[in-house]
Formats: sequence, C-alpha cells, structure tokens
Amino acid sequence: MELLTMPVCRKRVHFSATLHEDFAIRLVETIDEVESDWSMVSDSHDIFYSAAFLRSVERAAPSGIKPYYCVVTHKNVPIGIIYLQSKAVRLEENLKFQPHSKYSFTGFLKKWVTSRIHFHTIICGNLMLTGRYGFYFPGAMEKDEQFRLVAEACRQLRAYLTPSGIGPGLVLIKDFFSNEAPLAEDKAFGFTRFSVQPKMILHIRPEWNTLEDYISSLKSKYRVRFKKAKKKLADIRKRTLSAEEISFHRDEIHRLYRHVADQAEFNAFYLNPKYFETLKEALGDAMTFTTYWKEGKLVAFFTSIVNYEVLDAHFLGYDPSENQECQIYLNMLYDLIQEGIEKKLEIVDMSRTAIEIKSTVGAVPHDMYLYLRHDHALLNKATNAILSFVKPKNDFTIRNPFREAGDE
Repeated sequence: MELLTMPVCRKRVHFSATLHEDFAIRLVETIDEVESDWSMVSDSHDIFYSAAFLRSVERAAPSGIKPYYCVVTHKNVPIGIIYLQSKAVRLEENLKFQPHSKYSFTGFLKKWVTSRIHFHTIICGNLMLTGRYGFYFPGAMEKDEQFRLVAEACRQLRAYLTPSGIGPGLVLIKDFFSNEAPLAEDKAFGFTRFSVQPKMILHIRPEWNTLEDYISSLKSKYRVRFKKAKKKLADIRKRTLSAEEISFHRDEIHRLYRHVADQAEFNAFYLNPKYFETLKEALGDAMTFTTYWKEGKLVAFFTSIVNYEVLDAHFLGYDPSENQECQIYLNMLYDLIQEGIEKKLEIVDMSRTAIEIKSTVGAVPHDMYLYLRHDHALLNKATNAILSFVKPKNDFTIRNPFREAGDE
C-alpha cells in the first residue's frame, strides 16, 4: 500500500495521509484540532468518545500517557475516528507478583524476564477504560478494512515519534467482546490475539424498580450477606461531591486511590491527582462522585458515569483497614446497582478486577480480546509465549446469587 505522509509542523503532530480508494487519515495531538469532524462521527454513540471526556483526559493525563487523534475520511467526508495513546512500559514496574512467588524458581524467573522487558508502546484504545475505545466506524465497512486503517494510523504515529528518539516497538489494540473482535483468526496483519481478565456486567432486570426488588431476586444466602454488609456500614455516612469539593479533598482522594491502585496485579499508570475534579467539570451530572465518611474522615469513594443506557463504574479508592471493617467495597457494588436501578438504566458495567466478588452481586463475566504486535520479527513470533509466561493467572470462581424459578 503506497502512503504519502507529510508532517505539517514539527512541534505538533499533524499528519495528512492519503491512502488508496480515496481514504485519508489525519493525525493530530489535541481534540480541539479535529473536534468538529470527530463529533460528527462520534456524537450520540458513547460518552467515552466525546470531546468533553477526551479533553478532560488531555488536561489531567495519567502518568506517561500521551493521546493522539485520527479522523478517517473517504472522499473528504469523515467516516471514522481512531483514538491512540503512547506509553513507555517497564514491565517490572507495572506487573506485581504475589509475595510468595519470589521464593519459587518460576517466580524468580518471571521477575528476571520482566526486569528486561521495557518498550515504548502505541495503544489503540484507552488504558483508563475497559472496552472498545480505540476506533469507531459507524458505516458498513468490513472489520478487516477497519483494522487495516487502524494499523496504518499506528504506523503513522510510529513514523512521527521515531525521529524524536522514542521509536515505539509495540502496538496494542484493545478491548473487544467476542462478537466485536475485528479478526476471526488468531493472527492477522502480524498481530497476536490474547485475552486477560473478563469484563463484569450486570444486566438490570425490567422488574427491578427499586433496590428492594433486586434484593428479593437474590437467594437467601445472598440476601443475608446483603443485610450483614449494610449493617457494617452503619457508622458510615455517604455524600456526593461537586468539582470544587473534589478539588478541596484532592490529596486525600488521591491517597485513597493509590491504596487500591498499588494492590493491582498489573497497573500501567497512575492517575493525575487533578483527574477527578477535571472529569467532573467536563461531564457535569453525567458523573457522580460518591464518598464515604466515618467520624468526619473521608475513608472511601467511587466514581460512576452515565453512558447512555449504561452505568459505568470508574475509578475508586478506600482505606484498607476501614474496607475490611465495614465491607466498603461490597457496599460500593450494591450502591452502584441501586444507582443503576434508580436512574432506570439497562446495564451496570463493573469493568475488570475483583471478578469473584462482583459475580456474587450478579455481574456476569464477558471475555475480551486484545491484539498485540512487535515490530521486531523474532520478538513478535515469541509474543504468545511471553504473554503466557508473564501475565497473571486468573484464579476465581463465578457465583450465581439469583434465585431460580420455584426457589424460596
């Protein structure tokens, strides 16, 4: 495929590339530069593609993440959008091993291998979200054609970054449900398909008009569990915060967030301390920032975002000792469900992690696939082996808390 790439400005990414069949890709650094065309494609589709959300990520970007935007046109008409991020990855810093694993030979070997894996990565998608937030083509374009354009956009970004000494070697395209996966084969365009932890989704039943309706649908064991969890929350007071209040409590909020982030088996970044207030300013009533207080002290929070018919669980934080004492995390899940029911939404998207406990409140796992390619031919051939060796093992049991027909 012949491609003409012309950098307009060295200080700001702005590529205009013409492909065959009258397609073109424009690549820029800020959403402001393409907002009109971007919104023409993405409006009324998904809040996480909106200019307001993406601008808030720009203004309070996570550690080491730099976003880029592509508008794809056909005969000068916008037909698709591609969202890219670049990130330096040092696997030893991002991957957490269980304390006991360092004493085993396998654990030692994994640590030795990961200490030698560091690379600059181009991500098609958003590391801050679980879901397909890398590209969107609302027309009837074939999946492999979309993927070809995405791969070309990643190539353009690499061509721009290489002269500055960055030279990304890895491309990651994320996250797809099975029926959304752009490629049926495990390998195409040189990419390897793999999966990590599933996404946990709760479908709100039509008959649930109140939280009590949800509780009534649970098996006896899980109704008792709900009551016990709520009883432990007796000394906790809840309230939602405005952007100004989030800013006032910024340091404490970030401390609680880091308690949770540092526990994750894999953590690719840390949020900017100003992220939550910036996001609240951008999304307004679509975002709710719920806090938990004990004896006047902030001990936990979670964020939720109304994304059309979906309530998305976003980032959270808590004091570990208070979480253990008051079962705050479990109560957060119940509060999310209550919010989804009261706002008459269809789905509560609980994202990844904590798979088993999320299943105990009714969330169901949905496998998601990612695509990975390394520019070094030998390393690319070894991708599957490396992924199998270093990625955390899924160790959880899926529960079903709901009564079947005829159950007491």
